[in-house]
Amino acid sequence: MMTGFESRTADVAEVIHSAHLEGGDVTQAFRDDARDYVDGNIDVRELLDRTRRRYGLGVA
Repeated sequence: MMTGFESRTADVAEVIHSAHLEGGDVTQAFRDDARDYVDGNIDVRELLDRTRRRYGLGVA
């Protein structure tokens, strides 16, 4: 069974891999926010909210 840290790390790696498969990349700002998520400093909702705010999208 994975720890929360391991699960969050795997989730972020999947997101980054998916972006690369689509021909994209992720910004350093996203990587910094993702590190906060992986470390357990923020939850997934805050990670999504930060990303949406960065691109001028409404926050859910």
